[in-house]
Amino acid sequence: MSEHQQRFQALLRELFQFDSADLDFGIYRIMNHKRDVIERYIAEDLPKTITDELSRSMLAEQEVIRRQLAEAQEKVGEILGPRAIDSDGNLQQAFHKTPVGARYLNARAQQASHVARGADVGAFQATLYNHLYSFFSRYYD
Repeated sequence: MSEHQQRFQALLRELFQFDSADLDFGIYRIMNHKRDVIERYIAEDLPKTITDELSRSMLAEQEVIRRQLAEAQEKVGEILGPRAIDSDGNLQQAFHKTPVGARYLNARAQQASHVARGADVGAFQATLYNHLYSFFSRYYD
């Protein structure tokens, strides 16, 4: 569990006033009865949901980028010929300045960038928890 996640979970516990056991009226009475459910949500369900949604989002983005690259590669093959791209996926230098070549190179760069960002999911998750913390702490203030 990351430091950012722990900080956000501590804020949620503070918002739900888990440390105020002496409050036993109105909404606080209901919260005390549902404390276990709320704690399980904060500790287990919310982090799992965030991780699942981030994974789903990144996979969807990866599929769009993969499709764009395949389309660009197909266009290069149609317009410039099958030998314009070597077996490693590199475009011949002579075709770099053509519109279809530039589109292919751009698609490859996007894919490389996505792969690099995908390896750093933890940083993205930390950023998300920081944004959630900022939002809820402003609300609480």
